[in-house]
Amino acid sequence: MIEKKQIIAGIDIGCSGVRCVIAIEDENSELEIAGVGICPCSGHIRQGVLVNAATAGDAVRRAVEEAEQICGLEIESAFVNITGLHVRGILASATLQVGEGRSEDPEEITEDDIRRVEDSAGNITLPSGCEVLERTVRDYSFGGFSQLPDPPVGLKSVSVQARVYTIYADRIAAENLRTVVQNVGIKVEAVIPSAVASATAVLNRDEKQVGTVVVDIGSANTDLVVYYGGAPIHLSSFAMGGNKITSDIQSLGISWNDAEKLKIEKVAAANQFAEKNTLSVRKVGARGTVSVALPVLTQIAAQRIEEIFNFTAEEISASGIGIANLTGGMVITGGAARMTGIIDAATSITGQQVEPGTPRAVKSDSKLINTPEMATAIGLVKHGLELRRVDTGVKDQVGYKDIAKRVSKFFNKLK
Repeated sequence: MIEKKQIIAGIDIGCSGVRCVIAIEDENSELEIAGVGICPCSGHIRQGVLVNAATAGDAVRRAVEEAEQICGLEIESAFVNITGLHVRGILASATLQVGEGRSEDPEEITEDDIRRVEDSAGNITLPSGCEVLERTVRDYSFGGFSQLPDPPVGLKSVSVQARVYTIYADRIAAENLRTVVQNVGIKVEAVIPSAVASATAVLNRDEKQVGTVVVDIGSANTDLVVYYGGAPIHLSSFAMGGNKITSDIQSLGISWNDAEKLKIEKVAAANQFAEKNTLSVRKVGARGTVSVALPVLTQIAAQRIEEIFNFTAEEISASGIGIANLTGGMVITGGAARMTGIIDAATSITGQQVEPGTPRAVKSDSKLINTPEMATAIGLVKHGLELRRVDTGVKDQVGYKDIAKRVSKFFNKLK
């Protein structure tokens, strides 16, 4: 009998392009990457919100086709990310009498009691025009005991409390993402916040438990999520990313592509890492050249990086958790995590212990996959698999032995 395994796909629709990841479960129920497709594009997203369906749809189609061609599989559904200032979270709590208040004496807490208190804590009033993306139970309390990670079923108490963190987003923004992907012929299983996806890719269980901040610096937005006690307690997004640095460099009179190349290859995130030489770069329109001093470019970039991490420090304070309780420090992911000196800059500005973040706990020999800019896409399939495991629906399945051959072929292509 041929063992059956799940296919799972994630589509990361970012400001600079679309990334599609197709993965499978191996024989140990771990994820193995089967195919990756990347299609650069621009102008389809503004401040994290989709504004051009045609450009985005074409990029989604191309990225999916590339991923499918590499692994020889076809996907019918995928998990999709969402970002933007409208993606937010609220922590709410509810307390209910055990046994529906039939007695003033302690009664045994049942699963039904837990379900009711969870539903009550998650039943919050959202801002107008918003929809719930995810609800995560933070913890439980009863009889003087608080912040319990597991429901106290079977224990006696007069009342029980639950705290639930609800993540929501603008309904129209989420629906437009679904429509673009569905128009390509792919069902959207769930829309997942980019910060949550990235955190799922780069953090392990211990880091989520002891308190860790994930900062995903994208092209146009920076997404941030704070984990503590195993669950998110604060999530935000602000309109500042790597494109700000590119735009500043471009203002010196060079093309966007040349400015982007300089940022990636030559510019550092902190002044002490600046190269000392001067380069001759083509002017915009290729009409002559302009001399560019790398210390000047690094100073420009360092100012933007300082702004980003000052915002980050403010968001950490807004979480209410306190820097002393973030034992796991900060993990930076996204394309900007590659910048020379960014770890030192982030450490100096925020006072946190900072580490670079690359996808973990997925099987892959490819350097393409193990990069910070792939965190959201990899996180979509990892978090999507977690969502499926609590779902009772029918799962897409495929013969594992057949997939193993295709995965081997995929790795050989990328090496």
